[in-house]
Amino acid sequence: WNSTFPRGSSLGSKMNSRIVILFTILTAAIILPLSLQGKNPPADPREILRERDETIRAIVAQEDTAEKKIRSQLRKLINEIMDFPDLARRSLGQHWEQLSSKDRRLFSRLFQELIELTSTKKLDIFKADLVEYPEESVLDEKAEVKSIVSKGREQIEVIYLLHRVKGEWKVYDMIIDELGLAENYRTQFNKIIQQNKFSGLIQRLRERIQEEKAEAEDRTQSE
Repeated sequence: WNSTFPRGSSLGSKMNSRIVILFTILTAAIILPLSLQGKNPPADPREILRERDETIRAIVAQEDTAEKKIRSQLRKLINEIMDFPDLARRSLGQHWEQLSSKDRRLFSRLFQELIELTSTKKLDIFKADLVEYPEESVLDEKAEVKSIVSKGREQIEVIYLLHRVKGEWKVYDMIIDELGLAENYRTQFNKIIQQNKFSGLIQRLRERIQEEKAEAEDRTQSE
């Protein structure tokens, strides 16, 4: 269960692997159910999350489907639920305002691609034993949903932060054990930009994407 970035690098040294593991599990837990595609999804964020739990389990449980196809389905669905542009903005913090529109788009694209690749590399981590949603708070166009994730003997409290984007609920951040996903990335990205400028961060992202693609190709050939 590797972190998003390599061990020993600026992008990996401060990355809590537990956060990455949970991000993967929890992203899976909020994926849009295949049965709801093309239909009006539930208006209540908590019910959306609950229904998506069932769908992700069904996707991963497809015994006669190649893992490559399952990963492709998962990446597509992750893209549909996560507000990657907003997560990218929050993850860069003050540096975002200093970037041109072109650089913002470049960073957002690479950031999204890397998360999609790393979050679907091992299908077993999508199999949380139980996910419960005891609390929900909705105010206008924003919502917070508290969840308890059980995997083995471990229970983790997670708070999903959602907002409406063109009428649909999108997740723009997660707070896991009181640490926000965007905040966690922002700490790493800020250090890299300070040491190697924005171009250094872009290079690091590209390198990690190529590594993940090579690993994915190896997995496909071994299936």
